[in-house]
Amino acid sequence: MKNFEFYLPTRINFGPGVIEKVGEEAKLLGKRAFVVTGKKSARKMGFLERLEKSLRKKGVTPIFFEKIEPNPSNQTVEEGVNLAKKEKCDLIIGLGGGSSLDAAKVISLLLTNPFPLSQYFGKNKVKFPLLPLIAIPTTAGAGSEVTPYAVITHIKDGSHQKKIIADVHLFPIKTLVDPELTLSLPFSITSDTGIDALSHAVESYTSNRSHSLSEMIALRSVKLLGKHLPEVIDNPEDIEERGKVLYASMLAGIAIAQTGTTLMHAMGYRLTSDLNLPHGRANGLLLPWFWELNFPGNFKKFANLTKSLGGDIEGLTVREAAQGGIEVVKEFLFGVGLPKLNLGEVKEKTIVEFAKEVMQNKAKLANNPRQVSLKDIIKVYKKALWGAR
Repeated sequence: MKNFEFYLPTRINFGPGVIEKVGEEAKLLGKRAFVVTGKKSARKMGFLERLEKSLRKKGVTPIFFEKIEPNPSNQTVEEGVNLAKKEKCDLIIGLGGGSSLDAAKVISLLLTNPFPLSQYFGKNKVKFPLLPLIAIPTTAGAGSEVTPYAVITHIKDGSHQKKIIADVHLFPIKTLVDPELTLSLPFSITSDTGIDALSHAVESYTSNRSHSLSEMIALRSVKLLGKHLPEVIDNPEDIEERGKVLYASMLAGIAIAQTGTTLMHAMGYRLTSDLNLPHGRANGLLLPWFWELNFPGNFKKFANLTKSLGGDIEGLTVREAAQGGIEVVKEFLFGVGLPKLNLGEVKEKTIVEFAKEVMQNKAKLANNPRQVSLKDIIKVYKKALWGAR
């Protein structure tokens, strides 16, 4: 067993109805809470009303910033920072999916650290602790409530590039993980975010930075998603099933907080920024071909994943079980709603451009279970976007 470190400073409160505790938690951290959320759904579903009632009951004043778009930009984040400063906020609350939680992290960062934001892209570049941050996820996928990461779309000179900030300061101080908030999710978001959680768990489990504790957590997440995500797709109002999928998403977040992600995430970023695919859907398109490329790097781990997703590996060799997982994961993904896309309009020149950028992501490549070439990455992109050939 190899040596490892495990760090999770976020206090977790999990269960139906825990959103009602936000006022009690917030009053210990500040008096004026800057609430970062999306443009429509949180207010439409009544989440902001519940949150405001709880905050005011405990003497905390909420200031709402309801402008977070999917794949939030540096421009939106900077607008939030200016408003939070003007309102003299001393606490941040992120409410929503991964985009809202990531934006809340970055707003908190820029309230205590100097501009420009670009100086923090990369790993361990944050100088000062953030304002206290409470994270409340409303989707079961990103796991941002328990990670030290934020992904921001950096807009500069007409280009849109996804940039990652990774720093232990970005761990929320507290998270309230409430399955009730996921009951209203539409089918497409339930599917896309659930697939995102699966990609986190698979990548963490097969990561070169994985260790005995992270592997246990990641594999448990895969098993839960393999069993319960299809149930949620079929029975979206079942709070017990929703809770199990949200729990699995949180576990996957805890796992990648320790190990990071691998090649698949590096490849997925341009599919989201350039082709406007939801992040989880982009990962889902890539996952079978990521599996095909990487299973020779660790037959045993991919065989374990095959079994965890419900594959029958009785009588198979470890290699056969690992390889058989390609079809198992395809069946699973399409069963939980991944559309069968053929993006043949994406030109080969564009695919090569994407692949060359991925080859510059040394951290993700080093974390991948096997070494890959530019040719390998181009091949995976073609299979994912054009269909297997």
